[in-house]
Amino acid sequence: MMLVMHRTPVTILLAAAALALPAGASAADTPVVSDPAAQQLTALDGTIVWVSGAFGRQKLMQRTPDGVAAPVRGTREARSYRSIDLGHDPDGALRLTYLRCDAGRPCQALWNDLDGRRATFRGLEPTGCSLTTAPAWWRQRLAYGLACVGGGKADSRRSGLYVKTRGRPARRLPLPKDAVRFGADEITAVDLRGTRVAAIAADVYAYAFSQTVGGRAMWAQLAAASEGDGDARARGLALGGGGAQWTLTDAEHAGDPKETLIFRQLGGCLRSERIATPETGDFAATSLAVDGATVYLLVPGSGIVRHEFDPAATPAC
Repeated sequence: MMLVMHRTPVTILLAAAALALPAGASAADTPVVSDPAAQQLTALDGTIVWVSGAFGRQKLMQRTPDGVAAPVRGTREARSYRSIDLGHDPDGALRLTYLRCDAGRPCQALWNDLDGRRATFRGLEPTGCSLTTAPAWWRQRLAYGLACVGGGKADSRRSGLYVKTRGRPARRLPLPKDAVRFGADEITAVDLRGTRVAAIAADVYAYAFSQTVGGRAMWAQLAAASEGDGDARARGLALGGGGAQWTLTDAEHAGDPKETLIFRQLGGCLRSERIATPETGDFAATSLAVDGATVYLLVPGSGIVRHEFDPAATPAC
C-alpha cells in the first residue's frame, strides 16, 4: 500500500504546497462550452455532460464529440443534480449516472443512456444506509459511497466506499489510514475506470485516494483541510489514462487570494499545479473532468475549457 502521510498541521502543508507552485496560464486553455450557469462536469469518449442552472432549477446538458450541445434526453429540470459520472455498461456503451434531488423526497440514483432511456438504481442501500454518491459504472461493476446509521448514530463500520460486481455481494473497500485516524469517512466523490476505483473521503480533512477494486495498491493524498483561518475543499475527482488519479481543490487562506490546485497522482508520483485567482475574484475552476489524457475544467461564470496541465514547479517522476 502506498500512502502519502502527513505529520504536521495539514493547513500548513497545503499552504506551503501552493506557495511552491506557479500560477497557471489560463490563456493556454481552450474554450469548449460557453455556459455561465455550468455547475459540475464529467467526460468520457469525447462526450461532456454538465449540470446547468442555479440550485432549485437545474438541468443536465451534454456536448457530443461532434460539438453539438443540447439537454440530455430523458432528463428534466430538478431542484438539483449531484454526483454526475460517465461510464461504460457491460457492452461498452456510454452510461450517465447521477443523483436527482427534488423537494420533499430523497435523492434518487439513476442511469441514462444519453438516448432517452433511463432507470433507477435499486438494491444498493442496505437498511439504515443511503447513497452519498451516484454509482460510477464500468462494465460489470458499480462503485459508490454509503452513509449508514445504527442505534440513532453514525455507523462508521458500514459507511464508506463500496464496489459491487454483477452477481456478487457488494464489497466495502478500505479508506486511507489517515482518513480513518481523523474521522474523514464521508465519501463525497467516486470514479471507476477498468479495475481501479478512486474516491474522496472527507470531514475536516479530505483525502483523495484510489485502489484496485480488490482493495490493493492504494495511492492517497491529503487533498484539502478546513481549520483555523483556512478553508479548502476537494471539489473534483477523476481517473484518467493509465489509472492516473486527478483531484481539484479550491482553497482560501486569510489574507491571501483564492487559489485552485490540481493534483495528478500515479503510483508514488504526485505532481501539482497552482492556478491563481482571476481578476473576477472567483476561483479559477470549480470542477474537473478527465477523458484519457484530456483535462477539462469548469470556469465559474464562463463554462468549460480544455486545460493544459502544467506542473512546472514539481519534480518530474
